[in-house]
Amino acid sequence: MTKSKIGTAALLLCGTIAGILNGLIGVGGGVVIVYAVGAIRENFHGTAISDEPHDVFATAVASVLPMTIVSVVLRAFAAGESLFDGDDIAEFVVPAVAGGALGAFFLDKVSSLWLTRLFSCLTVWAGVSMILREAGLF
Repeated sequence: MTKSKIGTAALLLCGTIAGILNGLIGVGGGVVIVYAVGAIRENFHGTAISDEPHDVFATAVASVLPMTIVSVVLRAFAAGESLFDGDDIAEFVVPAVAGGALGAFFLDKVSSLWLTRLFSCLTVWAGVSMILREAGLF
C-alpha cells in the first residue's frame, strides 16, 4: 500500500471516529480532526501542521457542521420531539452562530502559534473541568 493510500485510509478512519464522538457525546469530533489531519499531513504528505494550522482548523470547522446537523436530526427523530424550545434558539444558538462567523473572520488574522496555544488550552480546560464536574468538585 502506498503512503498516499495509507494516509487516505487513516483520514477515513479518523473521520469515522470523529463522527462517532460527535454523535455520541456532542463534542470531540473537531478535536480528532485537528490532530488527525495535522498528523496525517505530516506523516503521509510531508507537510508539517506548523506550515498550515489555519487550514487544519478550517477543515475541522467545516467538518463539524455536517456531523452536527446529522446528529441533531437523528436525535430529534429518536426522541420523537423537538430538542429545542424558543429560548434555546434565541439565547444560545443565534449568538453561537454569530460568534462562529466572527471567529472565522479572525482565523487568518491570528498567528499560528496563538491558534495552537488557544486550541491546546481549551482542550485541556474542557477535559479537566469535565472530570472535576463529574467528581462533584466543580
